[in-house]
Amino acid sequence: MRALLRGLVTAWFVASSAFFCLRLAPGDPIERILGPQAKAHQIEEYRERLGLNLPMHTQYIAFLGGLVTLDWGQSLFSSRDVLEIIGEGIVPTLKLAFIAMCLSFFIGSFFGVWSALYKGQKTDHVLRFATLLAIAFPIFSLGPILIIIFAIKLKWLPVSELTSVKHYVLPVLSLTLPLSSVLSRVVRNQYLELSHEPWITVLKAKGLSRLAIILRIYKVCLPTILNVVSLQLSVILAGAMITETIFDIPGLGRLLLTGIENRDYPVVQGLIIYSALIYLLLYLVTDLINEKIDPRLGIK
Repeated sequence: MRALLRGLVTAWFVASSAFFCLRLAPGDPIERILGPQAKAHQIEEYRERLGLNLPMHTQYIAFLGGLVTLDWGQSLFSSRDVLEIIGEGIVPTLKLAFIAMCLSFFIGSFFGVWSALYKGQKTDHVLRFATLLAIAFPIFSLGPILIIIFAIKLKWLPVSELTSVKHYVLPVLSLTLPLSSVLSRVVRNQYLELSHEPWITVLKAKGLSRLAIILRIYKVCLPTILNVVSLQLSVILAGAMITETIFDIPGLGRLLLTGIENRDYPVVQGLIIYSALIYLLLYLVTDLINEKIDPRLGIK
């Protein structure tokens, strides 16, 4: 219950911050809609029509009421419902984020354990250098590098849209490489820390196989791993939006950039709130899973 209450308070804070920051930022959406040739009375009439002439607190109360009733408003430019617009662009974004998150989880876990098992050896040094190199490249720079190498130079993979499996390779790689590298280093450090615990000696004395001991240690590491994955979700969502722009994918990234450029308040607010709700939902689910894995985490 406390976690749910904290989530609701966080969602309210994010929504309120988005509302006020957008309206305090420079730029007038009405001027973007009507163009530079519009006269002053036309601008005022259109502002009154959209309700943007009302006092800030009145707009804010209406905004909160719309959130509660799932009425997130309409786009200032297309007059379409915001939830409908987000619903159309959410599919490619969620596909990219889900695939990248799953691959990051499995790849990061595998190489993290592998690196820990060969601590101080050549394999460990190579893996640590590779993960450090992948982390050093942010998503907005890794995407163009992958395009230059695999699409332009080698001509192996296509670049834009998501019409086949091949089209997913480069966008997913640009998201997965840095995120799986972060997770790999976390898993390695956590595994090495646990591998020296007294209960590991007990398991060895009982005659458990090496694989069984590895799986036991990994299970103990799992809550930490899941927490890192949930914290990385915000990076994945933001990265997916950047990746969509780089690879010309018609998802929420393009929608967000267009909304910011046009000062389309309802659309940008909706996208920010959507991202926050997805993150909070995953955070709550992660907490529940961790309590099932380790019941001690549920003790307050």
